[in-house]
Amino acid sequence: MKDISKELGISITTISFIINKKAENRISKEVIKKVEDYIEKVGYKPNSSAQSLRTGRSKSIVFMVEDISDPFFSAIAKEMEEIAFKNGYNIIYCSTENDRDRTLELISLFKDRQVDAFIITPPENFEKDLKNLIYEEHQNVMVFDRYFKNFKHNYVILENFEGAQKAVAGFYESGRRNIAFVGIDSQLSPLVERHEGYLEAIKNFDLPTYELFLKFNEVKTPGGMNAIRNFLNENPKIDSILFATNNLAINGLRVIREKQIKIPEDLAIISFDERDVFELYSPPISVIAQPISDLAKELINGTLEILASKKERRHFFTKALPGELIVRESLHQLNKESSNP
Repeated sequence: MKDISKELGISITTISFIINKKAENRISKEVIKKVEDYIEKVGYKPNSSAQSLRTGRSKSIVFMVEDISDPFFSAIAKEMEEIAFKNGYNIIYCSTENDRDRTLELISLFKDRQVDAFIITPPENFEKDLKNLIYEEHQNVMVFDRYFKNFKHNYVILENFEGAQKAVAGFYESGRRNIAFVGIDSQLSPLVERHEGYLEAIKNFDLPTYELFLKFNEVKTPGGMNAIRNFLNENPKIDSILFATNNLAINGLRVIREKQIKIPEDLAIISFDERDVFELYSPPISVIAQPISDLAKELINGTLEILASKKERRHFFTKALPGELIVRESLHQLNKESSNP
């Protein structure tokens, strides 16, 4: 800026206002154009590190999720990125692998880089850490995909309880009466609420329960497949399965194909969360689909609102969006003769 000031004979303060988009109603349009034309000519770009040190803001938002390569999280990230960019922010992506220590290490790293906000899908056993980050360290935090009931915070989530109820109702209406739930042994709110929604619907329809829970680190493994295999062998009456996550469903479908179980004749399937493979599978798999675009918009717009807001922290941004039951061939109606009364 000193070089530009010397070259154009304009004060550094004036140039700073123009570069930082604060010149409107302060500086004449002619001077603004003169500086902008010169900046474009010489290819000047402000040093982001220096700006961050001066202003205490980096214009960066961190998006921390279990696995950024997961199609659900990457789709959310892609949609958020465009909105953030239009508002002058960049998004940094990273994966926590659902590991508390890794998450804390990443947060420490990004605090040192003066990021402006964190969008986090908290790992297991992270409630106290999150509360400390918000209330003690006064960081701008938006929680995504899950939330905690014991203290107030910003969040954007799916209505998981209602989604599970829609799935069970879909099975029931198609003639199924032995509906199983395959989930993950976790206290994370979406997994708990999907199970609770299943139980409530099963109770309302006066049906028997069939449940299997895998550990988080078993979901994508041969051990997880073996657990599903044993579950089906031990419960031959099961005529439908609600999988609590798409990764559970994918491993489950491997077992079902291996056992030559026919879908939907022998077993109806619904999975939480859409994946391209579900639509392309033969037969296509029904899902409780999350509204990706709406979630992404609420998430990034809510975060930008928090950054722009001067309100006290008693004000929190909270959104819960409904999922949609997309019915495909895996949920086709049973013949009346073959369905149980």
